Amino acid sequence: MMVQPRRSDLLGVQALRAVAALLVVAYHAVEQWTNHMPGYGPGQYWPNGSAGVDIFFVISGLVMTISVQRNVGRSNPAWTFAKDRIIRIVPLYWIVTTLKIAAVAAVPSLVSRTSLDPLYVAGSYALLPLYNGSALMPPVLPVGWTLTYEMFFYILVTLSLVLRVPLSRICAPALIAVTVYAVITRTDGFANTIVLEFLFGIAIGHAIPRLQSLPAAVSLPAGAVALGLLVTVPMGYDFLRPIAWGVPAAVIVGSVVSAEITLRHVMPRWLLAAGNASYATYLTHGFVVPAVFILCARSIGFEPAGLAATIILSLFVSAFAGQITHHVVEQPLLLRLRTRRPVSTLPAPG
Repeated sequence: MMVQPRRSDLLGVQALRAVAALLVVAYHAVEQWTNHMPGYGPGQYWPNGSAGVDIFFVISGLVMTISVQRNVGRSNPAWTFAKDRIIRIVPLYWIVTTLKIAAVAAVPSLVSRTSLDPLYVAGSYALLPLYNGSALMPPVLPVGWTLTYEMFFYILVTLSLVLRVPLSRICAPALIAVTVYAVITRTDGFANTIVLEFLFGIAIGHAIPRLQSLPAAVSLPAGAVALGLLVTVPMGYDFLRPIAWGVPAAVIVGSVVSAEITLRHVMPRWLLAAGNASYATYLTHGFVVPAVFILCARSIGFEPAGLAATIILSLFVSAFAGQITHHVVEQPLLLRLRTRRPVSTLPAPG
């Protein structure tokens, strides 16, 4: 059952988490199709769906700002914050990673695409940056690459709580330095300009009162235009991601925060439920999308109808699998591990 929201919860942002997760699902559904469909070359797919990650990163910056504000004045705020983040992110990630390892072990043909080298597996569980030579490589559970950046951001937030200084005083120099290094070196390593998007979320977190003073008639159209740009404008060079996708993602998040009072009265319960399960959906959809693709390719064939069916079924089945995982695994796990309020509708990054 969905927890009754509090007045301070940002329900619009909670729903936006569902949108971000489903954008990533659609991205991988199209990628599956174009990677196997005759006439398509490598990489010829709709890349903009991966901009759901950019929305997640902006939301993460926003949520961490609110979390820091709530932890200030508490005893051991750094430990409380770090413990909550680890409990929120790591256990379910470990479970799904273990399922991926079991699948690879059970189907030897997958080994060519997923290594089970012990050091690689250990690094995947630890959410460390993993390298193949000089190139950064994804963990055993590929979507876990985003969590590596999330954990880096959490370390910075924890440090600000340890030092009892404003969040931006620690995060801004560190994230800007990583961004500058990524632009200068252009290497395929951990340094990535996408980390700048955490700062966009921090700025939104500090501007909530001003944003909510704007009329919804202004903020919602701005968000709609930004969403249109996000799903259509190509990123170009990787280092331009914070501009091409990060800025529209920030406008979308800001517009939803601005229109919170309006949106909370019209927000459908199913969308909020999808937001609650968005992290589970994000982690588990990698099992769903390939199976849906195989089903559609065999039953419909490589026709436009097959592509449409692959996308639509991937969205519905991934959302359903996410709900099942959330209610059967994630929610009971959080209830057991957390010592404070076990479930909050406040959005947590996926």
